[in-house]
Amino acid sequence: MDYGLVTEAMSGYDIPESEAILLRHNENMTFRVGTDYLLQIHEPVQGFETQHLYEGLDRMAVYETEIRFLGHLKNQGMMSREPVKNRRGQWITKLDNGNVAMVSRWIEGESLDKMTLCEEHYYRIGLLAAELHRCAKGFRGFPAISYDGRHVERIGEKLRALEGNGLDCVSCRALERACDAVGTALRKAEGEFQMLHADLSLSNILQTKAGLAAIDFSLFGMGHPMLDIAVLFGNIGGLACRQKIAEGYRDGGGRFDYEALDACFVLTILDCIAIHFGQWCRESWFEDRMKRWREESLEPFARGERLLADDFCIIHAGN
Repeated sequence: MDYGLVTEAMSGYDIPESEAILLRHNENMTFRVGTDYLLQIHEPVQGFETQHLYEGLDRMAVYETEIRFLGHLKNQGMMSREPVKNRRGQWITKLDNGNVAMVSRWIEGESLDKMTLCEEHYYRIGLLAAELHRCAKGFRGFPAISYDGRHVERIGEKLRALEGNGLDCVSCRALERACDAVGTALRKAEGEFQMLHADLSLSNILQTKAGLAAIDFSLFGMGHPMLDIAVLFGNIGGLACRQKIAEGYRDGGGRFDYEALDACFVLTILDCIAIHFGQWCRESWFEDRMKRWREESLEPFARGERLLADDFCIIHAGN
């Protein structure tokens, strides 16, 4: 890890020099700096490919929209990380290598992926998702990633280019048909789009003294509210867990659209393959997992079949 980027980034802030500890590296390098600050440097880990997400967008302008979105959520009463301006009075610091860095104040808490969870946790996750959607509804910032039909077309183009380069023809055809079906469903549902977190996994939810807080909005964007639910369902196993999330979401004022939920559930698979293929294709588990995705989600959805039952059972997986 090149800590020179950390030194360069932090030199632009009126923050006492402190030890920087790497927390994780995926779409960003994320560090805790001292006890009070969080530093994100937009440098994806090798094999983590997000170019298709930003096609046609000014990345710096997208990061500025993210700052405005976080401010909007805070003004609506949500707990969110508070960005810190650099010495130039800017929220975003451009580094010599072209990458950008952002600093925010630390929120003390533990990410849910490091905790043993009970039914009450899952219920409160649903409440959090409903609150996020309610608070975000009035925000119409631009530019931002758009998880729409055109986005799915870009995924399809990216995945077709992988045929013969680690992706077999059977999987390629299944992905192509799924992209067509998801694109059609999302175009039909565009009237329901709003700003979303779009990466609401357990690792991006903190348990704090004041309650749950969503963090790391790096992949935020416009899309159907069911995308956040689909990300949660895709990252959390077990029918009972999904049902408690759904109960909390409904009690918080959220409304389920099963057709959009199915489309977004498949979209999460498509996006994950497009983003992570460079890493996953080398793993021993990938071939079997790809087969399961085809049989449980991609092919049934392309045939027009329901994926999640009314009780949130994943139909083609049994549970």
